[in-house]
Amino acid sequence: MLPLPLSAMQTPGLGPPQDPARLRPPLSDRWTRYDALVYLEANDLASSEAHAFLAYRETSLMGAGWRVRVRSRLTAGGVFEPAAMAQQAQGATARGEQSFVWGYQRLPRAADARHIEFRVHVDAGRPVRLELYARLRQADGSPASARSASCDWPADPPGP
Repeated sequence: MLPLPLSAMQTPGLGPPQDPARLRPPLSDRWTRYDALVYLEANDLASSEAHAFLAYRETSLMGAGWRVRVRSRLTAGGVFEPAAMAQQAQGATARGEQSFVWGYQRLPRAADARHIEFRVHVDAGRPVRLELYARLRQADGSPASARSASCDWPADPPGP
């Protein structure tokens, strides 16, 4: 049997050959199901970097629960465990906040306007929406328009 040519191979987590730069969730198998939730792309013109962020739900088919993961092309991502998000949502509500940041975060500075956050919006002490937020730079280094994408916070999956 002849090996497949490199052009026919696909790196795990990437899209089909016609769109190799698009992030994809891992392929589901008999142990875990992966479902894409929300996707965001943004360009940093000052560095010519194309950022991409993908939030997906990872559900154990063996009864070990679920979580949300954020994968990023150029930065760290995040893992959002439901119990931790519920606890953080209660704390945010108690403080009068409408959201909290979890996972990777890059705050703007005087010399670098880039701002990246993964936000969990809350209502009445519960997580209700996940937002991927990125404000990158124009070619001259000034702040570009903010981009964001969001999805409803996933509900618990039905029982086995």
